[in-house]
Amino acid sequence: MNTSSAALTLPFLRSRSPSRWLPLALFTVLVLLWAYNYVVMKQTLQATTPITHLILRTALSSLTLFGVLLARGRAIRPQRLGQAAQVGLSTTFLYSLSITLALVAGAAGRTSVLVFTMPFWVALLSRGLLGEPFTLRARQALLAGFAGLMLIVAPWQLQGGLLPMLLAVLAGFFWALGSVLSKRATQGGQLDSLNFSAWQALIGLLPMLALWPWADFAHIRWSTGFVLGMVYAGVLSSAVGWLAWLWLLKRLPASTLSFNALVIPVLAVMMAASQLGEWPVWRELAGMLLVGMGIVLIARR
Repeated sequence: MNTSSAALTLPFLRSRSPSRWLPLALFTVLVLLWAYNYVVMKQTLQATTPITHLILRTALSSLTLFGVLLARGRAIRPQRLGQAAQVGLSTTFLYSLSITLALVAGAAGRTSVLVFTMPFWVALLSRGLLGEPFTLRARQALLAGFAGLMLIVAPWQLQGGLLPMLLAVLAGFFWALGSVLSKRATQGGQLDSLNFSAWQALIGLLPMLALWPWADFAHIRWSTGFVLGMVYAGVLSSAVGWLAWLWLLKRLPASTLSFNALVIPVLAVMMAASQLGEWPVWRELAGMLLVGMGIVLIARR
């Protein structure tokens, strides 16, 4: 393990400074939020249509971010509107749409693993968008990840389950694109993360209006669990989670975040197994292991 990939763990364990522990504490909370969000979304999707769910949680996220922006007296005028639009369309709209549709028919644990092909896509996109080299280790990681995907997807025994898995991989691609574009935005000088996050969320919400005919707000099966689940997915996971991710991207190496984020699909698989009864078979476990090995190689490149 190189120095940068261990940066989130060892230095913080050796330091008692609150400022040194803050990124670790924030990342730990973020890992738990995002891992459990797969279970929450899978459960709340049972009470409404996918498009209704998507619009509701995205609107909650956008309202939360602009509410905090106004409450803190920050400037509401958009910063770097063009870059915010790129991130909003790739992350808030396309990523959110893909993962919502993937979870409708796909298992939560398997979906989380396939979404976390994100570091592989980051390695490819960073070459063109950030000018980072495509190293031998990155190529080895992609091979390991591809082998793992083949074991999870199992194209030799498909029984109508290909689409949700492809959508999950596509979600990973759009998340990677949004992360690379966000990283580029943070490198362009001082950036108000709250302002940038609020505007990208609003811009990502706008194309969803075209999906309004497929929404069905009148037949939502309202319950306390559904309301709490939507608050979790829209406010905590989407709004607070995105702010935390952008804050960490500005302060820690991307490789550090990629390596430590590997725990998210592991936790999601465990949570889905215990709460939803989605126990993976040996082939899927082997595939998840190969994907994990590939992510570690990417993080240490």
